[in-house]
Parts: sequence; structure tokens; C-alpha cells
Amino acid sequence: MAPIIAQAVTQVMLPIVLGIVMLGMGLSLQIKDFKAVLRSPKVAIIGFLLQLLLLPILALFVIKAFALNQTAAAGLFLLALCPGGATSNLFSFIAKGNLALSVCLTSVVSMLSPFILPIAFIGFIHYNGSLDSQHFNLPLLPAMKQLALVTLLPTIIGMCIRYFADQWSQSVLPLIKKGSTIAMLLVVSALVLTNLNIIPAMLSLHGAAVVTMCGLALIIAYFIAGKFNVNETDRKTIAIEVGVQNAGTAMMIAFTIMHQPALATIPLMYGLLMNIPAFIFVYWLLLRNKEKMIMPLKVTP
Repeated sequence: MAPIIAQAVTQVMLPIVLGIVMLGMGLSLQIKDFKAVLRSPKVAIIGFLLQLLLLPILALFVIKAFALNQTAAAGLFLLALCPGGATSNLFSFIAKGNLALSVCLTSVVSMLSPFILPIAFIGFIHYNGSLDSQHFNLPLLPAMKQLALVTLLPTIIGMCIRYFADQWSQSVLPLIKKGSTIAMLLVVSALVLTNLNIIPAMLSLHGAAVVTMCGLALIIAYFIAGKFNVNETDRKTIAIEVGVQNAGTAMMIAFTIMHQPALATIPLMYGLLMNIPAFIFVYWLLLRNKEKMIMPLKVTP
């Protein structure tokens, strides 16, 4: 029974839930959101480049530093290629960041991921001599089609619905967001229950590697954005977008496209553990902002 449940979750429920999440993202987007971001293209370009370049570089560093085995290394790099998700938008909201920028960065990278992710992952496998390219084979065109079907198409459909039925879209959006969040939590819970070996693994070197990559991504992206004189609101938004990834996309690729359950262990672990550095980072941002607001009161005679 357990293998049947696991197969139903990974092959059917996970892609459907991921598609609903992306549909909700599309419903929350309007053309004016992109126009608002494009008025300050420097910020969007910095966020975009950091997400596409910094994360894979960090993944390579963590793989080397923690001497990860083949499967863990491939899983971590796959995760690093994934876009942010609804979780990054939620953390940006809690941190009082630029929610429009967060959603736009998430949606743009999500819409490009069907084309960028498979090519980058195949390149990593083929040019990394320590990995077995046959074992981690990702069929390029099927991967692009599947990712486009689950990420790109629902987002475009959602945007079209929002354009032609604005009021209805806004009325159902809260329900879709809540429903998709609950559904994703149920999917992750089901995956954990059918892969109970992941619980002790979270306390191992692999768990430390996942937390390290997430924490470093948040801190380094925040630092780099500051060096480019990005304002505080956009700076923390970029950091969260870079540091908080959509583990669901990585799990779908591992389970549904590659049929490699072991490859999904790191993304599944990340989906649970990334909340630790993310919440610490957001708490630090809120505390820092509070101190800045109090400081002028202290120096007033």
C-alpha cells in the first residue's frame, strides 16, 4: 500500500499541486506589476542574476566543502537551479519587503526555468567527472515540456484569467492560496511519511549542507544588493528570493521526470529545514529595522 500511495503522491498529486500554486501566482499578477518593477530595472536585474548565478555557485561550494556523495550533490545542485516559490513571497511579506518585486522575480524565473533548468543541470552532470551521467540522466525535451506544463502554462493562464475577470480573480485568490498551501503541506507530509529515513538524515551532514546553503544565500545576496545601493525594502526582498527556493519543483523533477526518489531527498529535506535560517533572517531584519526606528529617539536631547 505504501508504494502505491507514494507513487500517487509523486506522480499525480505533486505536479497538480505545483500547477495550482503557479496558477495562484498568475492570478496575483497584472501587467502593471511588471511595469512597476521595470521602472527600476537595476533592482530586478540584480535579483534575477543573483538567483540564476549565485545559487549554483554556492551549491558547488557547499558540495565541495561538505564532500557530498553523488546523489546528494546532484540533489543540491538541482535545488539551486529552481526558482523561488510562494514561500519566498510569504517571507517577503512578513519581512515587510517589496511584495510586487518578490512575485515578479518568482514568476519570471519560474517561467524561464523550463528552458534554463534542464540545460544547466545536464551541463553540471556531464562536466562533473565524479558524477555518473547515466544514473542522473535528465531527458532535455521531455523535461522542458513537463516543466512548462506545470509552471509556465498555469502562470500564463492565471494572468489571462486575472486580465479578463479581475474581480472574480481577486475573490478566489485567497481561497486558492490557502488551498494550495494546505495541499503542498499535505504532499510534503505524505512524502516524509513514505520516506521516514529523511528524519535522522536531517541531523546529518546533508542537513547541515542544506541549512548552510540557504543561510549563505540569504546573507550574501543581502550583502551584494547593499553594495549596489539597493534600498532596504528591495534589498531584503532580493535576499529572500535568492535564499528561499521552490523545493516542490526539484522534487517533481526527481520523482516525476527522472524517476529517481533518492535525488528528491535533499530537496525534501530543504523544504523542511530552510524555514530555520529563513525565519532567523526575517527576525533579524525586523529587529534591525526596529532598532533603526528607536535610534533617533535616543539621540534627541
